[in-house]
Amino acid sequence: MTEPVPGTDSPRRRRGLTPGEKTGAAIGLASLLVALLAWQWPRQGQDRQPTPPPTPTRVTTSTSAPGTTPATPGPGPTGRTYLDALTPEAGSPYLLPLPRALAGRADLPHPVVLSCPTNDGEDRSRSVSYPLKRRYLDFSTTFRAWYPPGEDPESVVRISAVVTVREPDDTLTRQPRPGRTTTMSRPAESLSFSVEGADLLTLTVECDLGGGVAVLSDAGLSR
Repeated sequence: MTEPVPGTDSPRRRRGLTPGEKTGAAIGLASLLVALLAWQWPRQGQDRQPTPPPTPTRVTTSTSAPGTTPATPGPGPTGRTYLDALTPEAGSPYLLPLPRALAGRADLPHPVVLSCPTNDGEDRSRSVSYPLKRRYLDFSTTFRAWYPPGEDPESVVRISAVVTVREPDDTLTRQPRPGRTTTMSRPAESLSFSVEGADLLTLTVECDLGGGVAVLSDAGLSR
């Protein structure tokens, strides 16, 4: 057996591919390319499809506690107007701020404070008048007496009321209403009466001693 001389090719290696082998290799390569394209094409088509926009989500913001329904502020007393929101027609200098000793008390809402007369000369009573213009039906309030420290707590404070009606001939008819008398040592008094058809409400205060006040709390008119 003759061994090949080093550095020279064997007869098999020197021989090139036959035409049939070349055709088979070309067919195999083409099949591989077709299979690769068939695998890549669906993926590329899917990648080119636009991504649908996200569906908007409505978010509701609530400041109420979980599981609760936000409360709707309810209306105040129907048709009620407080005296401290009205401008007096006469006697406004006799109105005073709530005494500091009574300031901030929860049982004195919407206070109206009428000063006591000095009881010197003609200063025996003091009156404040409010225009009603026939808009209201009733008046109600809670009445207290107050004197500065050192004064007799049994000193009396009196409150009285008059409603004035203007008649068709322009004459004025004054109609007294029930009043109240109290002292610092007594509980608060309730005062209420009709003002239907009245054009004017006049409140008058009288006192045993000067320096005191009549305190009307929750003083208001209803329709």
